[in-house]
Amino acid sequence: MDEDTEYLKLPIEDQCVHKLWKARVHGYEAALKLFGQWEEKSPEWNKFTFLMKKIVIDSNAVAQEKGLETVLCFVENSAQASKTVGDVMSGLIAKCLGAPKARTKDVAIQIALMYVEIEKYEIVQEEILKGIAASKNPKVVAACIATLTQALREFGPKVINLKLVLKQVPVLLEDRDKNVREEGKKLVVELYRWIGQALKPQLSALKPIQVSELETEFEKLGNEKPHQTRFLRSQQDLKAKMEARMTEGTDATEEEADNADAVPDIDPYELLEPVDILSQLPKDFYDKCEAKKWQERKEAMDALEQLVANPKLQTGDYGDLVRALKKIIGKDSNVMVIAVAGKCLCGLANGLKKKFSPYALACIPTILEKFKEKKQNVVTAMREAIDAIYPSTTIEAIQEDVLASLDNKNPSVKAETAAFLGRCFAKCNATILNKKLLKAYCPALIKALNEPDPGVRDSSAEALGIAMKVVGEKVIMPFLPDLEAMKMAKIKECCEKAVVSGKPSGAAKPKTAPSMPESKEAAPKIADAAQKRPGAVIKKPTAAASGSGPAKKPAGKTAVKKAAGANAKVEEKIEKELSPEEVEEKAAAILPPDVITGITDANWKTRLGAMESMMQTIQTLERADIPTQVLVRTLCKKPGLKDNNFQVTKLKLEAVKFLAEKSDFSKRSAEYVINDVVDKLSDAKNGSITTEALTAIAEATSLDFVANQVTDFAMGQKNPKVQAEALVWLSNAIKEFGFVVQPKPIIETAKKGISATNPAVRTAAITLVGTLFLYMGPPLRTFFDGEKPALLQQLNTEFDKYTGQTPPAPIRGAAPKKQAEGEEEEPQEIEEVNVVDLIPRTDISGSITETIVDELNDKNWKVRNEALQKVTTILNDAKFITPQLGELPTALAARMSDSNTNLVQQALTIGQALAIAMGPNCRQHVRVLLPGFLQALSVNKPTVRATAISCLNTWVEQCNGMKEFFEGEVIADALKTGNPFVKADLLTWLAEKLPNVNAKVLNKDDVTACVPHLLAAIEDRTADVRKAAQDATLGFMIHLGYEGMSRHASKLKPASKSIVQAHLDKVRPSLPTKPVVAAPQPVAKAKIAAQPSKEIPKEDDDTAKAPSGKALRAPSKTKIAGPAAAASAVPGAKSSRKKDDDVDTSPLLPLNNLKTQRVNDELKLRVLKWNFAVPRDEFVDQLKEQMNTAGVNKSLMTNMFHVDFKFHLKAIESLNEDLSVNVESQKANLDLILKWMTLRFFDTNPSVLLKGLEYLQSVFSLLAQEGYHMLDSEASSFIPYLITKVGDPKDAVKNSVHGIFKTLWRIYPASKLFPYAMEGIKTKNARQRTECLEELGSLIEEFGVAVCQPSPSVALKEVAKQIADRDNAVRSAALNCIVHAYCQEGEKVYKLIGQLSEKDMSLLEERIKRSAKNRPVPGAAPVKTAVTPTPNPGPTSPDTRSGLPVRGARPASAYYASDNKNTRVEVAERPQARPISGVFAMELEQTVQKAAGLRGHVNSSIHLDLVQVNFDDILNEAVPMPRYKRTAVGSSQAADQFGKINSTDPALDINISQIAHPSLNVSLNAVQYVENVINKSADESWLETRVDQILIGCTMQLRLLYQSQDRSLKDIIQGYKALLRLLMALFVQSNLAQRGSRDVLRDLANLSLHVMLDSRLETADDADQVVRALNVLVLKMVEKSDHTAMTSALLRLLHDAVGSDNSNGKYIELVMKCLWRIVRNLNDWINTINISTILVDLHAFLKAYPSSVWKDRQSDTPIRTIKTIIHTLVRLQGDAILSNLGAIDNLKDSELEPYLQKLLKSGVSKEKDSASKLPTSDQLSGVPEKKDGSVKIRRLSKSTQETLTAIFRKIGSKELSQEGLAQLYDFKQRYPDADIEPFLSRSSDFFKNYIERGLKFMEEKKRKELAEGLLTPDNNNPVEGGLVQQSSSSESGVNPDAYRERLKKLRALAGLETSHVTSSNASSTINQFGFSSSSVTVTQTRTVTAISGDFENVPVVQNVTTTTSSSATSGIEDYRRRLEMLKSGGNLS
Repeated sequence: MDEDTEYLKLPIEDQCVHKLWKARVHGYEAALKLFGQWEEKSPEWNKFTFLMKKIVIDSNAVAQEKGLETVLCFVENSAQASKTVGDVMSGLIAKCLGAPKARTKDVAIQIALMYVEIEKYEIVQEEILKGIAASKNPKVVAACIATLTQALREFGPKVINLKLVLKQVPVLLEDRDKNVREEGKKLVVELYRWIGQALKPQLSALKPIQVSELETEFEKLGNEKPHQTRFLRSQQDLKAKMEARMTEGTDATEEEADNADAVPDIDPYELLEPVDILSQLPKDFYDKCEAKKWQERKEAMDALEQLVANPKLQTGDYGDLVRALKKIIGKDSNVMVIAVAGKCLCGLANGLKKKFSPYALACIPTILEKFKEKKQNVVTAMREAIDAIYPSTTIEAIQEDVLASLDNKNPSVKAETAAFLGRCFAKCNATILNKKLLKAYCPALIKALNEPDPGVRDSSAEALGIAMKVVGEKVIMPFLPDLEAMKMAKIKECCEKAVVSGKPSGAAKPKTAPSMPESKEAAPKIADAAQKRPGAVIKKPTAAASGSGPAKKPAGKTAVKKAAGANAKVEEKIEKELSPEEVEEKAAAILPPDVITGITDANWKTRLGAMESMMQTIQTLERADIPTQVLVRTLCKKPGLKDNNFQVTKLKLEAVKFLAEKSDFSKRSAEYVINDVVDKLSDAKNGSITTEALTAIAEATSLDFVANQVTDFAMGQKNPKVQAEALVWLSNAIKEFGFVVQPKPIIETAKKGISATNPAVRTAAITLVGTLFLYMGPPLRTFFDGEKPALLQQLNTEFDKYTGQTPPAPIRGAAPKKQAEGEEEEPQEIEEVNVVDLIPRTDISGSITETIVDELNDKNWKVRNEALQKVTTILNDAKFITPQLGELPTALAARMSDSNTNLVQQALTIGQALAIAMGPNCRQHVRVLLPGFLQALSVNKPTVRATAISCLNTWVEQCNGMKEFFEGEVIADALKTGNPFVKADLLTWLAEKLPNVNAKVLNKDDVTACVPHLLAAIEDRTADVRKAAQDATLGFMIHLGYEGMSRHASKLKPASKSIVQAHLDKVRPSLPTKPVVAAPQPVAKAKIAAQPSKEIPKEDDDTAKAPSGKALRAPSKTKIAGPAAAASAVPGAKSSRKKDDDVDTSPLLPLNNLKTQRVNDELKLRVLKWNFAVPRDEFVDQLKEQMNTAGVNKSLMTNMFHVDFKFHLKAIESLNEDLSVNVESQKANLDLILKWMTLRFFDTNPSVLLKGLEYLQSVFSLLAQEGYHMLDSEASSFIPYLITKVGDPKDAVKNSVHGIFKTLWRIYPASKLFPYAMEGIKTKNARQRTECLEELGSLIEEFGVAVCQPSPSVALKEVAKQIADRDNAVRSAALNCIVHAYCQEGEKVYKLIGQLSEKDMSLLEERIKRSAKNRPVPGAAPVKTAVTPTPNPGPTSPDTRSGLPVRGARPASAYYASDNKNTRVEVAERPQARPISGVFAMELEQTVQKAAGLRGHVNSSIHLDLVQVNFDDILNEAVPMPRYKRTAVGSSQAADQFGKINSTDPALDINISQIAHPSLNVSLNAVQYVENVINKSADESWLETRVDQILIGCTMQLRLLYQSQDRSLKDIIQGYKALLRLLMALFVQSNLAQRGSRDVLRDLANLSLHVMLDSRLETADDADQVVRALNVLVLKMVEKSDHTAMTSALLRLLHDAVGSDNSNGKYIELVMKCLWRIVRNLNDWINTINISTILVDLHAFLKAYPSSVWKDRQSDTPIRTIKTIIHTLVRLQGDAILSNLGAIDNLKDSELEPYLQKLLKSGVSKEKDSASKLPTSDQLSGVPEKKDGSVKIRRLSKSTQETLTAIFRKIGSKELSQEGLAQLYDFKQRYPDADIEPFLSRSSDFFKNYIERGLKFMEEKKRKELAEGLLTPDNNNPVEGGLVQQSSSSESGVNPDAYRERLKKLRALAGLETSHVTSSNASSTINQFGFSSSSVTVTQTRTVTAISGDFENVPVVQNVTTTTSSSATSGIEDYRRRLEMLKSGGNLS
């Protein structure tokens, strides 16, 4: 009973892992109670954090169920829960979700949902999807799906990533388990609840029955909108909001609106996977697009239409494709092709969406123009295409093109354009469709309303109606003046019917006048001035202007605000013009008759009296009773205002002024009087009243109207005074009324004035220009750049007067009048007048011709350069241009990534000039040109990058913001894929620009797309990129907020997350308190924000340092908080520091015994074992917790775990200072210090690392003096990480680590230290392996081989493997290490290291020799024991074998170079035996080795007779065969080397030398390396010089493999394959193959042919591949090598083989076949072969083996082959061949010259002239010709076709290839008119050529056989290749049967048996050459067949593949030989 309850005494955490399930249940219940009591961040949670996974996978069902409840409580309440999600979820899926108990399953699902609630939904979803994909248990899969469905139901699609779920849907619905399918169906239904119709495109891959079932389920759902029922911890505010709504009972409409906001709109497009169609385009697509036949163009379009049918296309360069489609649409004559091209363009735009933006503007004009087509299918296609394109552009960007189309002459174009415009309006809101656009579009649409075509009228009315629906009737009515009632009714009717899809905007709501406060905030100075002067026009920056940064000074503004209220915004009078009769009638009703007649009287006094009476009359009238038009026209009656009497004129002008001020004076009335009033401006007596009258008229109507009338009339007068006074009046009127005139006509008037000859006019004009400058600012200068320098100087002087001045507030107009009358002023509507828009611009689209665009894309850089110069000239001539650029932007963007950097710079300059020339209109081209600008940043020339940055700045300035720059994720793509130059420069630029951009202007989604790449750049390997990313973080944080950036950081990997989050925290204090808003003077503010105060108190540096005692003051707030906090702390730096009572004054490290507890916790796995590749967050947190528990000083911990390395340095300094004072504390906490130092090993700052190593050296030295012994737990948590730094590239770090190792020997046993160093040699880092091997050598030297663990044999064998390492330093260190062991153990070391390869052994022995002078004899040096640190000498002696003499002592190794030589023991030199000297020393050693069968070194002093070898010791020792792995070659180091290979790189030569290495593993790695180099650098000249070395190495390795007896066949085949791959890679490169020399090729060919005949290949499975590869290799050697060298090599091989008694007959035959192939190709090679060299080899052969020799041989095929070669040379060279005999010394020694003369005399050379008469290969292998020359093609019967098919199968077979060729030749002879072309048409060119060559040479063979008369035309007989003479001998027709008959008779006379003769002949044939079939083994037959399939198609080919043919051949040879013997009376036996 006690045992059962013993567990109750254990801690709860121990109970939870107890072996008894009851104990675990008790522990779970107790933990459950505790979990409900602890705070969320209590440290107690740490005890249970790492138990969670064990709990969920509890093996006992009862305990598991209770444990899951505990885990659920833990996840719900603990802050540590997020660290366990991965492990717990994997356990839940594996053990709980498929559990049989329902309770277990339900709790497991609740745990998963709780993890989702605590923000770990991504990991939960990832684990669930893994479980679905990986689990084989259907119950688990179904449960995973159910969990996912419930998570989606409760949390919604904002939390659950639908895109990942949708990928699994088809698989789940196809599962074979019913439950899985049902759960999958439920999941799909839940998806449909949330995303609706967007789901249906994803179900297209399902079966129809499945879709119908799902449709049924969808219908059951109804229209109920889903809403989120469970919320994340971060969504608690949303939860409260919904709960409040439910309790308060909010209206249904509001609830629906809120729900709509809660449920995100799912775009089906976003759920699709993009498809790359560019790579799938047909290769001839663009050629077909240009084809003349419309069918081919249609075919290309049809192929493209299928590709663009994919709903989502991958981003790419579609410029060429769009250009091709645009050309077809615009210029193609076939309507069918045009229609399909339109559909393709539509599909392309739909598939790319916003990504189509760069091409949109170029396509729209072409499509609009194509609306003129009458074919409805074309119009429909164009309509769909332009509708698909519009979403990728804007209504403003297409303005120019649409307005031009509305002005087109074709009514169809007008109607479709207006309809398209209406559809665009429907997608806009009131913000997008602003007044500026209405002002542009409405006049054109109104004009179209008057068109005679009803379609145009209807479309225009519909467009206007939709616009009215979008912006409201009140807004659009001012743009619809004087519209007839019928047309207005039509528009309103369309408005009612319109359906608007654009999202509503706040701008569409009624305005309440928020503009005034905003304007005051934006421009306080102007607002103050406005308050002082009533009626002042306040100028505020627009949103676009504010987006680009600081607003400019008022005088320099490019945008002028025109107060519309100043223009008497009383309802404008549109007065009807009265007829003269009506005027007289109404005048008579008011004025007396004498006044009416008196005004026109001739007497001036009568006129004066009449005017006085008139004035009195009208002054008595009320305002409403005054008929202004009647009175004005009465005044204008002749003489009118041109009255000669100035008094009368004055009264008339006063009357006009009175009427303008006191009556409703309309523009109609003004038109009658203005010209006459202006004419009186020159009147000296009435000038003042004239100007007053004009001003009154302007105030009554509008200044703009009057000004235009005045200037038009005045500038048309000849009187200069009129002109001057008119300009002066206008200048003053603008100051009085404000800038309420249209600038353009005024500027034109001013330009006329300043060019006048009269100085008064010029002066007045200059004054007017100065007034304009006051309002318009510096951009006004642009209009006068073309003036003369003297005039420009005057203008500049005038401009200087107004520079810096503020325009005066208006004192005239409607608003001031109302203020004067005491009326409340209404907020004035401010209309923006952009001065830049007034600049006259040139349309250069006509100049950008197709020719220029083609030249810009030309392959020749000179042509591209000329095209760029042409564009520059066009821009310089035009100066200011419209945004219509045609295809120039696309072509120019391509040049910004040109390979020629000069062209890149020139293109950037043009791009910058384009922005200036276009002005604000350039923003529509940003999406096209911005990728080019960013691509230019990748150029490594700083000047080019500087130009690109300047270009970007210009575009931002001209665009008045950066909104367009972030659209389309262009910047995000550049940050993602750009090189370090792009990232660094772009981020630096963004850091400068983003803080000054209005946060409201940029689209947050576009900016958010850049954040992942920004955070990745913070950890970039390039320092410049990291710095730029850190600087840019603030700008992004201003726009996205800290929380948004932090959310992205939380998705990073743990190691990255900590770094990035720390940086975000560092930047956060620098955020501005308010959003950035453009202000009049934000430049200084921006500088203040970007550069916080530098006056950080210096005393903080001192406060961060601890005194030499035990306390450490915490860092100041200014240091931690960052620049902003520092800036805020400037006024009182001391106040920012912590109070004294907050400073931790406790000792840095406490003295306690908690280390034991920490060690026990780690042993019992209560905490994480300190073992990782990269430190994760949980390890860092665990160390922090352990330090907290241990009571480490808080300030020290703050410095230790700070993100800034400077604080780490302070922590190390503090520990170092505390070391001498508190040694015992350091001992007590050594494990914590060492763990913290391992974290610092992973830092990148070298100063921290060096300081830390220095501190560790001090610690270990002091601990050694104290006699401290390091614990195993301390060593295991520190030494492995110290090992990683031993290979550091910095010498200072490396030396420090070595020093620490030497100190560790004193506090930690060397035998335990040795395994850690052994682990270090397994790394991939060559430097680390080298240094670890040196440490191992030092340990062995210091303590002897006893230190080697686990045993000396195992350790030294592992070290010996490193001798074969590819790195020279590693090899050297390994050799030195073994030499140290040799010095201790002597000969015993050879047994310990095991068997080495010959090369490794030779290296070791050479090192031992060289080290002999510095090493003692074995046993002479004192050795330290490895057991204790104190040195104890241990004697050792060399190993001796009983019964055998002792080997000569091997010399020791020289001590390797090291920084610690003083620690080594200097040893005495050992005397050596005098080695054998002289030239025969090496030969003697080799002889000894060969005689004794030994490998490796043999002491040369031993006499040959005394050598005794014990083979048992050698053969019985197990030597593991290293395996060759291809992946090893593909390592990162190898890949790096391949990329850096050059002519001086020694790695290539080293690897070439290792090809022939005895170790197969080393050789294969070298082969792979050289093969990769050849593939990558085949064209390099330095590689050509190494061809012979490579071939020699391959030949040597082939020989080793061929002669190897101890390797397995599998290894041999593997070696063959690798070598053949290398050789094939070399010989396919003609430039390399040509460099092989004759002797090298001879050896390689010799060995290759021998390998073909290797009998061992018969048993190998893949031997056929090797033989086939060798066959192809020999082919390539013959074809690609230098023809002279190869021919000579083969001739010499044949020479040697014939003379060798050991030669295999098959080998000779293969050599001859190679020569036959050369003979076949001599026709083509004759000009490249050195005939003299070939003749020398032929002479040598004939000299050694003249014709007489061959009479006694069984086969004379070799001599016939030689003579065939001679015959062919004579035929091709003729008499000229004799001139090549000079290279032969003793020409008379052979029969070469006589044979040549004989052939020449026989007329062989004449064949050269008649060669054309011979049948061609086509005639031999194709359709034969009849005698009359006609060709007869015979249709084959079915049986004949089957026969022919079987023949071709044989030809394609490796074994039956030659038999098939022979049968095909017979077939052609039997059916000369048969057509075999259909069979050849389906074959490759190589196969066709192979058949044609085979048939051709069979034909030549037959013809030559008949000509020579040596053989009959029998296909099975051998071909006699020599003596090819034209002879008419009687033997030419002799049949073999004649020989047989004669032989029978002779044999009968001799009494011989036929069978005996045959047997004897067969036997003799075997002994000689083996040409008979009986001598050919199965393997040989297969092997020869493999090569004969490619080589036998020559004039002297013998088919040896079948027994029948070989037997017939040998039979004929046998008959002939025996006939000769019978004739001579020889003995037949």
